[in-house]
Amino acid sequence: MTAVTVASSSYYLDFDGLEGLSIKSIAQVSYEGKGTGAQKAIASTKGGVSMRQSTIGGFETHPTMTIEVYVSADPSSSSYRMYEWFKACMPASEGGDADWENNRKTGSIVVYDQQGERLRWNLERAWPVKYSLSDADVTGDGLAVETFEITAESITKETSM
Repeated sequence: MTAVTVASSSYYLDFDGLEGLSIKSIAQVSYEGKGTGAQKAIASTKGGVSMRQSTIGGFETHPTMTIEVYVSADPSSSSYRMYEWFKACMPASEGGDADWENNRKTGSIVVYDQQGERLRWNLERAWPVKYSLSDADVTGDGLAVETFEITAESITKETSM
């Protein structure tokens, strides 16, 4: 079998009410497993092989994904619509709507190349938990970027190869 590398040309975000948003990049997908045991041997065989017991108890935290978009004030832009979602979930003490429970969304981040859809991450009951803005440098030639960290109850990956 030959390995296939995805040379992506487009990333799109499709969540409930946020369909077809283009994104700059997916910076990180992370899970943190919760395991215990295996620190000490529980027995030893006749041949001197140590036996250990360990258990996996799920994940310490919900899986997260970091999404970058280019900054825009256009109400139809990814930047504007993602920030509105973040604001809906943000605590009222920080100027948000404090309604993260009703703003969790199910959706996908989809990678396309010239042959069509190649890769998809499906997120269940996701919500934005962190926001940051790139440095503003009037002498720079790069575009300003907003970063959103999305947490979900689960993330699954599908390939279309």
